[in-house]
Amino acid sequence: MKKKLLTCILCTFVFTCSPFITYHNSTGKVFAVNSAFSSILLETTSIKEVTGPTNLAVFRIKDKSGAAIPKDTIYSLKLDNGFIFQNKPEILSSGKYRDKVFFEIDYQNPSIAYITIQKKTDASDGVIEFQNLDITPTRNSEINKDITLYLSGNNTYDTIKVGTYKEAPATQRTPITIKTLENSKKPYATGTSAANRKLQILIDGEEYGTVTAGEDGLWNYTFPYKYSPLETGTHTFTIGYYQGTTTLIGSVSKEFEIAPEVAKTTKTVIFTVGEKTYTYDGRTGYLEAAPFIDNNGNVLLPLRAVAGTLNIDAQNIIWNTESQTITIKQSAKTICYTIGSNIMTINGVASEMNTAPIVQNGVTFLPLRSLLNSLGITDNNIQWDNNTQIISYEV
Repeated sequence: MKKKLLTCILCTFVFTCSPFITYHNSTGKVFAVNSAFSSILLETTSIKEVTGPTNLAVFRIKDKSGAAIPKDTIYSLKLDNGFIFQNKPEILSSGKYRDKVFFEIDYQNPSIAYITIQKKTDASDGVIEFQNLDITPTRNSEINKDITLYLSGNNTYDTIKVGTYKEAPATQRTPITIKTLENSKKPYATGTSAANRKLQILIDGEEYGTVTAGEDGLWNYTFPYKYSPLETGTHTFTIGYYQGTTTLIGSVSKEFEIAPEVAKTTKTVIFTVGEKTYTYDGRTGYLEAAPFIDNNGNVLLPLRAVAGTLNIDAQNIIWNTESQTITIKQSAKTICYTIGSNIMTINGVASEMNTAPIVQNGVTFLPLRSLLNSLGITDNNIQWDNNTQIISYEV
């Protein structure tokens, strides 16, 4: 029922809606023609010059009709010139309105608010006073135009001018700065401006979004690439005070580059100490036994799993039971390890390792760096996180 009532109220802003004839049966007469409610009026304590978000201070609805008001009667308030309500005000109601007033902002169109009289009133006079209601301009606000507040019921209405929208003088305007502007596929910008001001973002002269600075004047903006990808090349980032549909005040600009996307030529391998799973290029693999740290503090990895990430066939890994040696053939390399010995050879050239290979539960484990280095993975491509005990390398 309330949705129908609100819809009819909106029509009254052009003052063409007929009285609530279709609702008489369920709600009684609400703002009927020739009712005494035509004497309801708005008053304000001040008219302001508005240069951004502002507070209406105090305004009131005054009723000297001396008539009772039915339960759930709704008044509507509307701002013009592209301004919207920002918050619920403090309400001080007296006379027949005392403790019967509910204020709500239309979430679909915040330039409109509704005042509901929740309980039937008596036939005396009454006043509804609003304190500290904030309003703010939108992209439709026009400079040098008045901001008017309309009060509307059925065929009754009143208006007051609450301010005139002006451009803030340059001497009072905090300069906008761009502190950082990252060059990447999803650039991130930060900077400073006047506190709590709405800023408009342009890229290559086209509106891209808005951001509101915090109380400390800091703002940050992440480009919405999910919705509007930019092409490779040079682009211009512009940010200015949000002031009307065609006006951008105090704007600053900076160029940034979207580099061509480079295809990844490596794949990432991740082992975790104590875990029997590993990942290869984002896919999960399973191990017969988990990597571990030996008594010397060295990380040991399962040989066959590591070799598999390098496309070394099992037939190129030769195990000699009598000599307890492992021979790996890779391209022109022949690599030999001996269980229990910290000496390895590559093409016959011996080198010393920090710890010796071992066989544990039938699985051969070799020292992390010695194994990876011998198979062509350099230290630059190996990462070890001591906190998470994760080993990763690029192949």
